[in-house]
Amino acid sequence: MPLAMSHFGVVLGVTLILWCGFTSAFGLYLQSRCARYTDRGSASFFALSQITYPNAAVVFDGAIAIKCFGVGVSYMIIIGDLMPAVADAFGSSATGLPFLADRKFWITAFFLVFIIPLSFPKRLDSLKYTSVIALLSIGYLIILVVYHFAVDSIDDRGDVNIITWDGPVAALTSLPVMIFAYTCHQNVCATTTFLPWILQANKFSDVFHSQRDQGQLTW
Repeated sequence: MPLAMSHFGVVLGVTLILWCGFTSAFGLYLQSRCARYTDRGSASFFALSQITYPNAAVVFDGAIAIKCFGVGVSYMIIIGDLMPAVADAFGSSATGLPFLADRKFWITAFFLVFIIPLSFPKRLDSLKYTSVIALLSIGYLIILVVYHFAVDSIDDRGDVNIITWDGPVAALTSLPVMIFAYTCHQNVCATTTFLPWILQANKFSDVFHSQRDQGQLTW
C-alpha cells in the first residue's frame, strides 16, 4: 500500500482508497439483497446463478474458484517473503538450522499446520478464535506503525507527492493493490448461510458497511 500511494500521490491515493471502499460496500449491499431471494441457509453463487443465468452457473462457480485460488496463492507468497526475515529477527541464523531461512519451508509449514486444518470446518463460526487472533494482529500492526511513525526520524525520506503522480503506467500497476484491499465478496454467500439472523434482522448491509469503514481507517 505505501508503494501504491507513492505512485498515485497522497490526494489521489486517499481518494482511490475511499472510492474502492465505497464500490466494495455497494457490491456487498447488492449481493446481500440478491441473497435474500434464495432459500434460507442455502445462499451461494450457484443458487443465485440458477435464478438469473442457470446455464452459466458453473461458469460463475469456476470464476469464484479461480479468484479464491489466486488470493490463496498471494498469501502463500507473502508468507514465503516475510517469514525468513521474521525468523532471522528472532536469531534463526545462530541456531545452525539453514532451513529456517528457506521460504519453501515456511510455505510448506504454514500449509500443513494452519491452512489445511482451517479449511476443513463446515461452519464459519468454527473460525471465531482464529478471527480474534487475526483482529488482534491487525491491531498490533496499526499500533506498531503509528508508534514508529511518531518516534522514528527518517533523515532521507525522499520526495512525498501530495498531488502529482508517477503517470498512468505506474498507477495501473498499483491499482490492484487498492482493489485487493477490499477483496471479500466471495465470502458473502457463506456468511448469509451461517448467519441467518442477519437476513432476518435486515442488518446484512450494516455489517459489511462497518467492515468497509474499518478497512478504510486501517489502510
